Amino acid sequence: MLIESAKITPRDSERSLRSLAPFIALIALCLPSLLFVWHNRDVPHFGILQDDGLYFIGGKALAQSSGYRILSLPREPHQTKYPPLYPLLLSVAWRINPSYPVNLPIALMLSWLSLPVVLMLAYWWCVRHRFPVPITWLAVGLFALNPYVLFFASNLGSEILFMVFLLGAILVAERQDQEGWCGPLLAGVIAGAAYLTRTSGIALLPAAIAYYFWRKQRRGALWFTLGVLPAVAGWTLWSRLHAAPGQDIVTVCYTNYLAYQFLNVGWDNIDQVLWRNVSALLESMGSLVFPQMMQGLLAKLILQPLAVAMILGCIRMVRQGYAGLYTLFAGFSLAMLLVWHFEPNQRFILPLAPLLLAGFCFEMAHLARLFRGAFGHRDRSQRVVAYGFAGFLTAVLAGGLGLQIYMGFSVVPELARNDRANARAYRSIYEWIANHLPTGANILWQDDTALYLASGHHATSFVVPPRQFEATGGDAGEAARCRRIDEYAREQHLGYVLLAKVGLRHNEEVLRAAATNTNLEPIHEETGGILYRVR
Repeated sequence: MLIESAKITPRDSERSLRSLAPFIALIALCLPSLLFVWHNRDVPHFGILQDDGLYFIGGKALAQSSGYRILSLPREPHQTKYPPLYPLLLSVAWRINPSYPVNLPIALMLSWLSLPVVLMLAYWWCVRHRFPVPITWLAVGLFALNPYVLFFASNLGSEILFMVFLLGAILVAERQDQEGWCGPLLAGVIAGAAYLTRTSGIALLPAAIAYYFWRKQRRGALWFTLGVLPAVAGWTLWSRLHAAPGQDIVTVCYTNYLAYQFLNVGWDNIDQVLWRNVSALLESMGSLVFPQMMQGLLAKLILQPLAVAMILGCIRMVRQGYAGLYTLFAGFSLAMLLVWHFEPNQRFILPLAPLLLAGFCFEMAHLARLFRGAFGHRDRSQRVVAYGFAGFLTAVLAGGLGLQIYMGFSVVPELARNDRANARAYRSIYEWIANHLPTGANILWQDDTALYLASGHHATSFVVPPRQFEATGGDAGEAARCRRIDEYAREQHLGYVLLAKVGLRHNEEVLRAAATNTNLEPIHEETGGILYRVR
């Protein structure tokens, strides 16, 4: 009797499979990035983004109880630019194995673990808003398999961990069944964790306040603010108390976001910054669908309309009662990016990618309905225009899908192989530096964090503020700027200059300028680069 009652009917089995299907699908979507990360667990791109090295050095300082410092810089100032939550995660790798670069794979896997959580939260966010099932899986799938996500997930960056707290705060704040103070307070605490991962998370505060007022929940806005306030106030106070005393360009660039912002953006150039950033922002958004593998007018004509479609789709979602808080956060975030001193690239908009992709899917569904109506129109000219536009859009989307596949299977892996070869060449120079330069020697080198971790010598990069970079010819003016590199090195108390002969840092004009500079004495040369002593 008991055995008979315990029998599982085919209907129950089918129900169980249906409930497990989303989790199985999400696991499957995680596998490509996991395989790529595992294959590139040596982090061949390490140090190229510079932020990754600073995060990892911050983790080292925390693991060694050295204080939260930038150990790679000559004066080892406190790290007051990047908040400590992501470096705290990376410090686990240093505690497990304090030997670099052996601990890089551990750090990378710790960082990658945030991606499955993000996919799960993005899926729950879509389900919470009752998106159509095709749109839900298309948006989540486009994010999980996006080549830019693949690249950033295979590096040490705080974006993915930030998205865990961002989506977590949004999901808690948007719960319809919550009453009282507990839900908003918890959402605020999670938002505070997002802020302690990336300071751009501050956009969650005004977004949440606007959202709660929109829902006529003023007390919710108050409790959310009380939840996030300790993180914001605590990091702000700590940064002020530990601010580096110097006001030179290196100190400002490495330790002070706001001072560096005001140094590069003012009333005299705000219009130029806005014009530049609007274009760059739209192209970065559009590249989530059509990878940015081309430049110039053609790229703008393809990528910017795709970005406009994303924005229109997000507006359409909000009008239908979806994604209010996430869209408000995106609005405040994009407003900050428009006036930011760096051109916003794919890395800056990565936290907005699930929303933008969902908005794009909504807009494409809307266009599909319009096309279906136009295809049956009585007027032949209307049908011709509809078929023509639909065919062009299909070609663009098919081209974007093809480029995504090509980028994911060819470009990104090839980039990893090239960077790995360059990293080996650089590491050979680092080893020579560690064995031959005197203790206390400071070096000018663009991959300064990797050099410090490999050799133990303090280093800094050649900091050229964006305002100065544009005024001196951009990329074309690099050689002219480097003609006075010896003066820059002396100002920063750097006794040596290392110039690359391979990789992204390689520039033949720079090498020729250095060779004719009588204040630079070459002391060592390898395949990777040339080391000069500053006279």
